[in-house]
Amino acid sequence: MKSVIYYFTGTGNSLNTARIIAKEIGGAELISVKQDAKNVPATDADIIGFICPIYEWDIPTPMKKFIKELEINPNAYIFSVVTYIAIHGRCFETIEEILKLKGTHLHYAKAIRCVASQCTAYNPFPPEKIMTPYSRKKAISTGKKIAQKKQNKYPKMSPITRKLYPKMMMPFINIQHEYDKGFYPSEDCIGCGICQKVCPCHNITMDNKHPVFNHKCIGCNACVVYCPKKAIKFKTPEAYRKLDNIITRKLKLPDKRKRYHHPNITAQDLMKDKEVIE
Repeated sequence: MKSVIYYFTGTGNSLNTARIIAKEIGGAELISVKQDAKNVPATDADIIGFICPIYEWDIPTPMKKFIKELEINPNAYIFSVVTYIAIHGRCFETIEEILKLKGTHLHYAKAIRCVASQCTAYNPFPPEKIMTPYSRKKAISTGKKIAQKKQNKYPKMSPITRKLYPKMMMPFINIQHEYDKGFYPSEDCIGCGICQKVCPCHNITMDNKHPVFNHKCIGCNACVVYCPKKAIKFKTPEAYRKLDNIITRKLKLPDKRKRYHHPNITAQDLMKDKEVIE
């Protein structure tokens, strides 16, 4: 029996969750969606998983694109797990819609709360010492159910969230390509290139040993939190300042703010295209 889990991760919460679940189901190949989906098909897999965080109340754009382009075994058991803090939104509905076009559907879906890690907007919360073991416990429990090929009805977007989505999220989605205009390297940058290597969107190139951001950013903050010198700074982009709402007014990155990433996930882990968990 072959099991494969496709994941998107920025600060490591989803990759750590994928590793835990892979162990619970007896092993799996973990594949980052930063790869071309056409090169890593799941046509011979018996269990297929999709694990990612929630951005703007949905799955990240690279994950949507990847699933659309991925060739899968329509007879496989398919699951999805998302890591989030408050609102899972329409994430599972999005995946289900894509899978239906492929002649299959989600058999199991679960949202697991984790440390909120959008460091350009707020300090990480809840505390790691509380949330890390909590998330691990939930991931183990979820993995055991997936190993048994349990089925459930995927959680849908609540009526209130659905009503608020156009007003609350669409303004941010429409200017997402402007987000990385807020990033810039400080004099502390040593030109190590780690930011380029951990970026799951292939958004960073190096010019004269300094990062250049190419406007494919979705705000995962991997470049920020894994920089060994805390050299990547952030100022509110002009497009976000113009929105002038309660969220954009909080966009900033003070030097003293903790740049959180999951304690079990290293920069080297994010650089991998795939790994095998036994």
